[in-house]
Amino acid sequence: MPSALLPQRALLRPPPSSTLTIVASLLQSHHHYNIQSRTYASHSPKSQSKSKSHSRPSSSAQPAHPSSTSTSTTSTTTLTNDINPPASTRPADLSLPPSLPPSASPADKLKHYISIGRAYLTFYKTGLKNVYHNYRAAQPLHRTLNLSLFVSPPATTTSASSFLKTLHSHNLSRAHFQLLRRSAYDIRRIIPFSLVLVICGEMTPLAVLALGNVITPLTCRIPRQLEKERVKRAVWKRNALVPVGSVTAPTVGSEAEMRVLKSMVDGEWVRTAGARDVLRACAALGLTKTHTRPESLVEVVYRPRLRRYAEYLEVDDALIRSGGGVSGMEAAEVRLAVEERGGVGVGGKESWEAEREERRWLEKWLAGKE
Repeated sequence: MPSALLPQRALLRPPPSSTLTIVASLLQSHHHYNIQSRTYASHSPKSQSKSKSHSRPSSSAQPAHPSSTSTSTTSTTTLTNDINPPASTRPADLSLPPSLPPSASPADKLKHYISIGRAYLTFYKTGLKNVYHNYRAAQPLHRTLNLSLFVSPPATTTSASSFLKTLHSHNLSRAHFQLLRRSAYDIRRIIPFSLVLVICGEMTPLAVLALGNVITPLTCRIPRQLEKERVKRAVWKRNALVPVGSVTAPTVGSEAEMRVLKSMVDGEWVRTAGARDVLRACAALGLTKTHTRPESLVEVVYRPRLRRYAEYLEVDDALIRSGGGVSGMEAAEVRLAVEERGGVGVGGKESWEAEREERRWLEKWLAGKE
């Protein structure tokens, strides 16, 4: 999920701060490899050859200023502007060795597999280091707002409007808000994921693909895991949005789909909707895997979860607008924001055409909520 960010479910017991310090010190004893930066909107030679007949997006569909590089290393926990959180809150790039020819010798193949395992291990170590550094960077903000380090804002006892006023009174922006939220999300997962990493080592990618996002911090999700989650969320959404008496859901990215998704995060709708509709909304937004959960759980689990998520989106929407709008967002942040609002599948694979469609979709979402 976007996924996402992400449905915030406090499924795991939060670790004490001393545990984070121990994990970080263990990781820092290993050799650190540099991870190449990610540039979502750039062309690769292969993609250029396939898209010569297309034109670049118009200026209204691109950032107003050049996007900063998205390298997620342990030195990037800084806020460069008001709308984009640090790159360390997102997964780093995974640099795998090039494929071997079929005629490679068994010894070369063995070395190749070892190199792949080391690349994954380096990726996960970088992700865990970023969790620790994000945690340290978020501590002053938590003290300022009097929030727990392990609870994703906005707090359950605070309405979206009052939380927004609190943020503005302290001159805090979307960059601070997302740092707080993603840091809390990752901290709740650092202990189980660290145990899996210690036990499985280079085999960790297979373990996390089996266990899913429930134990994996966002900073430690490999591209294959992210794509797998997008595919699953697209299926959940399609099944949930099929109208009663019909066999097809609204077209992905269409005006009809956006109207349905917007209604599902309206505060009054969340309060008065029937149990079955609440379950459909949760599935469409990635808050549950299926809309066929028992209706007896709606008032206890799913309506409060949907209400908190709607308040989160209300805060995030307002902060995007006050921070300069979609044009100021990096491509990676645009994709996350679109997926969090149920737009998973808009634009298709990562490319500049997909980025253009995602920016337009998010602009329409924000324009309709002003």
